[in-house]
Amino acid sequence: MPLALRFVAHSEVGLVRKNNQDSAYVSPTMLVVADGMGGAAAGDLASAIAVRELRAVDTERTGADMLDALEEAINAAGAAISELTEADPRLDGMGSTVCGAMFDGSRLGLANIGDSRAYRYRDGEFVRLTRDHSWVQTLVDEGRITEAEALEHPHRSLILRVINGQPNHLPDLELVDAAAGDRLMICSDGLCGFVTDEVIAARMDGDREAVLASLVDLALHEGGQDNITIIVADIVEGEPEGTARVLGAAASLDLDNPLETTGEQPPVAPAAGPRPGPEDAELIRYAPLARRRASSRVKLLLLVLLPLLAIGAGGWAWYSYVQRQYYLGADKETLAIFQGVPQQVFSVPLSHVVVPDTTRVADLPLYYQEQVRGTLQAESLDGAKQTLDFLREKAAACIKQREDRQNPTPSPTPATTSPSPSVTGTTGTPAATGTPNGSPSPTPTPTAPTTPEAPTEC
Repeated sequence: MPLALRFVAHSEVGLVRKNNQDSAYVSPTMLVVADGMGGAAAGDLASAIAVRELRAVDTERTGADMLDALEEAINAAGAAISELTEADPRLDGMGSTVCGAMFDGSRLGLANIGDSRAYRYRDGEFVRLTRDHSWVQTLVDEGRITEAEALEHPHRSLILRVINGQPNHLPDLELVDAAAGDRLMICSDGLCGFVTDEVIAARMDGDREAVLASLVDLALHEGGQDNITIIVADIVEGEPEGTARVLGAAASLDLDNPLETTGEQPPVAPAAGPRPGPEDAELIRYAPLARRRASSRVKLLLLVLLPLLAIGAGGWAWYSYVQRQYYLGADKETLAIFQGVPQQVFSVPLSHVVVPDTTRVADLPLYYQEQVRGTLQAESLDGAKQTLDFLREKAAACIKQREDRQNPTPSPTPATTSPSPSVTGTTGTPAATGTPNGSPSPTPTPTAPTTPEAPTEC
């Protein structure tokens, strides 16, 4: 009996972001998640373009032809993004991850670029099928940090490969065997960027819809700090279930003319149902007071004071939260560490510079320039300082790279010398060779290992 996909999917803005920059596409033969980036530079547009190109190759294919189709679509998305940024410089810096699979009835053709992820749950074993193209993933691979530490690392938002028009940003492609009973889960980092694989694995048993709702609830419970897009699919014997759908930003844009409709989308209601907000929490907190037996005067006083107390408590909680936030950003032309959040209330900024720096944003590699202009969040002031040190090194490397291009070192001309007698030291022992005046040759200084795949476009 042939194998088939039965799937459910969900995409939403989360609790913090203003719009949904994730896109997704599901069909009986293709499952794809694309996570756009670029902030004001239209990350929603980038992910929508990726989904558009992938959906265009969703036809009946088998084996290696699936990988060729996925690679063709990702290359086409990169070319389209490059053309748009050339036509409109305001879009420079936009890009998108892609993590997805085509299914031919017996095997999966996997494609991955960026830090969205695909997993397989088989016989109680939860396995990650893709590898993140991120800075922290290289540290995990080298054994320098754990997966849990990667979730809190100050550089966790630095992605090394995305679809952004750069010809050297290539996807990983792989054929994976499928079996009846396999469960696939594909998600953006709105889920896997905030919880470990072990925590996700504990929620993979049960009905597809219930598992999806549980995973969305998990992401929101962790703060919902990013857009959340999740696909859960089962490989079964029999007929497929589910119709082709486009979700997220791609569902809100005209994919034939995406620039005409790009913009913010309203939040999508969470799959797991409504949750109490801060106002509800305050009402619950103070509700017992209202049930006390008191005179009408006390009751009236409580009716006046309770809202004031709630507003005051909420304001203090917000102020305390803001004072604990730090991020790296651009202070005009140079880098700086800011305390607060990069928003304004009634034209009043909610952040200020706490550590200025002389490093120019323009001296950074292009990738990191965009990261800084979109702000790099940090867990603490120390974490922000570590990120600043890292960016200084990148800027210095770019400056040296430009200087080397402008002032190339001329090739030395061999000099003609005549033989000379051996030189001896003043004590009669032979002088050390390798340098004038008998000085010993200096010991070569070991060079620091380079981190693989680090973006160096200056």
